[in-house]
Amino acid sequence: MRKALIFLLIGLMGCASVQIPAYVKDKKPYTKRFYANYEQAYEALNKTLLDLGWEIEGTMDPAVYEQDSSSDLDEKKTLVLTHIRQTPLFIGTRYAKMNIFLRSKKKISEFEIRYVTVTSLLFKNFTSYRNDSAAERMFEYLDKTIKENK
Repeated sequence: MRKALIFLLIGLMGCASVQIPAYVKDKKPYTKRFYANYEQAYEALNKTLLDLGWEIEGTMDPAVYEQDSSSDLDEKKTLVLTHIRQTPLFIGTRYAKMNIFLRSKKKISEFEIRYVTVTSLLFKNFTSYRNDSAAERMFEYLDKTIKENK
């Protein structure tokens, strides 16, 4: 009984708190261009996120978080933020979040995916800005969705 109480107290005192900001930094982003106008690309992005199980937290102008040196009036830009996705693990929890930048000019659209995961174990958090398989799956689904809607 005493040992169980000691382990419980150690576990409670050693729990690491997790903080994931709404904006994901520009560390190792994934970028790909598609032949689609802004409306087609935006529709495909929404469908892709929902079909892959991501909830959209909000959309906004990227200028809210970043200063853009280009002042091209023909270019449309949108930043899509996702809700945090939580995955329970055996001895912790993994939290994942994505920011997707959509930049379109005429009939070419560029998607930039920024991905962050924080794995919280009992005493430590591990942060990663890479998930090659998730980004590749997202780009494949975007490509398929854009081709279907043309």
